[in-house]
Amino acid sequence: MPTQPSVEVDPYANYAEWKQWEGVFEPRDKEARYFAAELDGIALQGRRVLEIGFGNGGFMAWARGRGAEVSGIEINDAMLDAAHAHGFEASNASLDQLAGDGRQYDLIVAFDVLEHWDTAELLRNFGLIRQLLCDGGTFLARFPNGQSPYGRAYQHGDFSHKSVLSSEKIRYLATASGLQVVRIANARRVGAHTDPLSTLRQRWLAWRRRRIERGLARLYGMPRLPLDPNLVAVLRNPFSQEPSTQDG
Repeated sequence: MPTQPSVEVDPYANYAEWKQWEGVFEPRDKEARYFAAELDGIALQGRRVLEIGFGNGGFMAWARGRGAEVSGIEINDAMLDAAHAHGFEASNASLDQLAGDGRQYDLIVAFDVLEHWDTAELLRNFGLIRQLLCDGGTFLARFPNGQSPYGRAYQHGDFSHKSVLSSEKIRYLATASGLQVVRIANARRVGAHTDPLSTLRQRWLAWRRRRIERGLARLYGMPRLPLDPNLVAVLRNPFSQEPSTQDG
């Protein structure tokens, strides 16, 4: 039988419309509180920050509002135009190009990006991220939790996802690239409301989820695994005088 010609499909076609990105570069209240919780203890004032795949620009705007020198890379042309219109340094440069230019950053973030890279890209890009980080610099990444049934909705809800990631895969990538693990844990949760009753309920639910994680670990004789839909990894580029070993 005659073969049909292959059709190249772009998984990013109409991506911004599907994600409802409008290029507003202004975090919503809940989003801003999430960033504050996730980056608690990470200095931003005067620090050089790079966001990989900045999308709608919420994090870039939030970080700039806290005194960071923010820049970003993105493949979506409309979001690049929006970033420039809001006064941000932004481009579609690859990590290779940034490293070739000798760029250095105190903090690199990637929210919902790692799952878009295949294995070869992950290995190469983690090495480039270490090269782009200054001594003691931090890499923070959020991604769907591949070790949890609750991460499947995010993982399999996007045709452009190439990799399923877990705590152990991140530890491997950290080891291979010479980064130190600071933490790999459930993404921080913030409630839709900030009144005392809502805050108390959020804390109670978080306590219940942790109890379930510990109970399942005991039931199956395994270490406790974070089971929320998203994981966050915080990795550190060791100082040049330190050995490149994990600390967490």
